[in-house]
Amino acid sequence: MKNLLRLKHGSVSGAGAVIAAPGAGKQIVIVDILASAATTLKQTDGSGSVIAYIPAGSTNLRSGISVGANVAVHSTAGNVTITYFTQEITAV
Repeated sequence: MKNLLRLKHGSVSGAGAVIAAPGAGKQIVIVDILASAATTLKQTDGSGSVIAYIPAGSTNLRSGISVGANVAVHSTAGNVTITYFTQEITAV
């Protein structure tokens, strides 16, 4: 189980970058999302792959959403706050 004391928060007012890419060998894992309006979370600069469609309100995840290796998170609308942690990617 992950150490939840290392949770971080990223936020944006309107469309734009919510969380910067964590760096080589790491990935973002989203655990909670607050949104003032329905939005789409996308990878990279907002033109990347869709991570998730998020309704307005609070979205508490029972299982985190892994975003991908060294990928940023962008929102397409509304005010968004994301609770997340970064995870080292190890070879299996």
